[in-house]
Amino acid sequence: MPSLRTTSPSLPRYSCRMYLQLVPEDISVLKFLLEAEENLAYLSTVSPQNAVVKLVFAPGQEQAVREFLETVQGQLTLHAVLTCREADMEAMTGSGGNQFREGGKD
Repeated sequence: MPSLRTTSPSLPRYSCRMYLQLVPEDISVLKFLLEAEENLAYLSTVSPQNAVVKLVFAPGQEQAVREFLETVQGQLTLHAVLTCREADMEAMTGSGGNQFREGGKD
């Protein structure tokens, strides 16, 4: 019987992550707006006191996530704190290097 845990080389090993800081009352609004965008990204609260959230999304969707955030910028006060891409996760788990990208722009 074949294993159910076979990994296809075309499937990503890691999700991308983006950390954002918002005004605390905007956390639930952002979650609602993401759900309305067919769950473009999964939101979890990292620090309710500092209103820091983590968006988790598929590799290749970063541009769509950034475009979405630009469209809601008028409704919410937010800024990207840190973005971690699949290659960054590979580097952290493989060579131990930390290649997070800060500020959201390359």
